[in-house]
Amino acid sequence: MKVAAHDLWAVCRALREERVVAVAIHENPDYDAIGAAVGVIDVLRQLGAEGRLYLDADVRLPQTDDLVPEGTVVRGLPPAGASLYAVDTGSFERMALAIEGWDGRVVNIDHHPDNTRFGQINLVRPGAASTSEIICDVAGCLGLRPSPAAVAALYTGISFDSGHFRHASTTPHTLSCAAALVRGGADPNLLYRRLYENKTLASLRLWARAVESAVVVGDGRAVVGMLTVADYKATGADENDTEGIVDALRAAQGIDAAALIKEQIEGARVRVSLRSQHLDVGAIAALRGGGGHRNAAGFSSDDDPKEVARWLSSELAGRPTTASS
Repeated sequence: MKVAAHDLWAVCRALREERVVAVAIHENPDYDAIGAAVGVIDVLRQLGAEGRLYLDADVRLPQTDDLVPEGTVVRGLPPAGASLYAVDTGSFERMALAIEGWDGRVVNIDHHPDNTRFGQINLVRPGAASTSEIICDVAGCLGLRPSPAAVAALYTGISFDSGHFRHASTTPHTLSCAAALVRGGADPNLLYRRLYENKTLASLRLWARAVESAVVVGDGRAVVGMLTVADYKATGADENDTEGIVDALRAAQGIDAAALIKEQIEGARVRVSLRSQHLDVGAIAALRGGGGHRNAAGFSSDDDPKEVARWLSSELAGRPTTASS
């Protein structure tokens, strides 16, 4: 019989003790954050506790049709004294919730290598392809089977953060978790189409503008693209339609690293997404207060988009030649 690690047991013991829980995720949420949050809330429900996802009023979620049960999301601060479960977020500063600290218990469940271990209980697995994968382990440790709604959300989270099982972070355990979710009712075909084959003509026109803007830098192994507010207005698309563009840029023949600069209507002036095969783009993002993984990272900035593009071009040009060394 396999013995669970101490930190996994600690989270499971905490979950059994809970009555009212606030779940938090990272700013600019993605499908792994959503999947992990829904998974934790489902575990709490099965244990007889109440859990909800708390977000600031202006936080925009990706398209979550049928993934987030009704009544799960609350806009505003959690009730005082509730335990706070932060999932898929590396620090308090990156939460999609305006709090600097919390008086109650803080449980930190994440897979980002730059996680600051800010919880009283920390379950951090940098080797996991997604935080949703870790939540599957939590449910298994407790002897629970995710509900039909939770299996869809967790499978979507694993698929999204593993690049549909093609990123280097994908392990046999990742595939085992996904297989268990399929046995539990997740529909791979339906969920794949929702993630990757659900684009509007407006979003495709936005993709075309991003590709048109792309500039190859350095020795030809990196590319920088940019989208402006004018591009959104011209195409009728919005910021949610940018998902996947930077991966498409990185997939171009001969390209090792890609950056996409996205001007925003609200919040920080720009958001930047970085992807690579060999280059540590997490280290580049950290230079501007961002973070993420070695091969997928990002940051926000209030600087002019053109200045950010010049800075990124310089950073990417100086690094790719040594990326695989």
